[in-house]
Amino acid sequence: MKKILLISLLCLAVVSCGKKEEVKEEVAQATEASQPADVGVPNPFEIVDTLDEAAKIAGFSLETPTEYADYNSLVIQAIADDMIEVIYFDAEKTHEGLRIRKAVGTDDISGDYNEYKEENVVKVGELEVTEKGNDGNISVASWTDGTHSYSINVDEALLNADDIAKLVETIK
Repeated sequence: MKKILLISLLCLAVVSCGKKEEVKEEVAQATEASQPADVGVPNPFEIVDTLDEAAKIAGFSLETPTEYADYNSLVIQAIADDMIEVIYFDAEKTHEGLRIRKAVGTDDISGDYNEYKEENVVKVGELEVTEKGNDGNISVASWTDGTHSYSINVDEALLNADDIAKLVETIK
């Protein structure tokens, strides 16, 4: 009698384990069917060939230098009704020198939230420009004209306060 009871318990245990796996598979299938695949956040920027094309997308214009030092290969991109960004690369497009942005509004659009040893607000013409950097090199500059925000983010180019001021004067 004990043998029959033990065999019955073992059979019941085997059947229960089999059912658990079936239930797990059903739950997994239902979860896959009800949740879309993780595709990430889409890139809002549209790459274009000219600043005129970017202006049509963004709804405003941007004037920037056609090159800066050895960085003469540009990538121009825009977000509909929001922002224009120009990225300056070297001729081989292997090194980014800097990027210039313009957007609607007065918020800081630099996207740079690093902490720097130096932060100064300087006057460039009528504009108040916030410059952040380390050891005399500016890493990010931002300002507003009351309608649009602007920023210069420096990657591999080395820019001091005078360089930034000259650039700010050319950006409209």
